[in-house]
Amino acid sequence: MKEKELIRVFVDIVKGETVCICRRSNKRCKKKCMPDIVERDKFRGWEETFRRDKYGGS
Repeated sequence: MKEKELIRVFVDIVKGETVCICRRSNKRCKKKCMPDIVERDKFRGWEETFRRDKYGGS
């Protein structure tokens, strides 16, 4: 099972800050953006989902 996912996107960067990010398959804005590939961790944040308190609840 792969832990990382590569997503093809268009990115608009202004003065070093990301202003807009769109998937290449679903671009909605009319800006001229640069194509890029970003990496996403599929399991980020799952540790908090399975955390239990001392009484067995979540």
